[in-house]
Amino acid sequence: MGHHTKADLTVIRGMADGLKHVHTAFKEISKLNERYEDDLGHGDLSHAIGEFADNWDKSREELMGEVDTMAKIAKAAAEAYDDIDKQLAKALREAKEPKKSHKSGKGK
Repeated sequence: MGHHTKADLTVIRGMADGLKHVHTAFKEISKLNERYEDDLGHGDLSHAIGEFADNWDKSREELMGEVDTMAKIAKAAAEAYDDIDKQLAKALREAKEPKKSHKSGKGK
């Protein structure tokens, strides 16, 4: 027996949309150290928080790129599955249709 592949395109498209929302959330997060700079003062804690925030900003940029790539892959996968489904349905319809012959009915 053949193997069947089943893809829930609604879930895949939802995943792409969800990843876009994650990307947007990361993009809209302001720099952490700027939010609390006045509260932290100018000591070691402020320096440590500043380093953490700088590292977070770099990591956030990397995560944004990866999340964006994953969103694009999920969207492309849903589109590809949808296209394959349409092509297979067309092929099945055409296979079921009787072949039209081009007999002229005269002398051959």
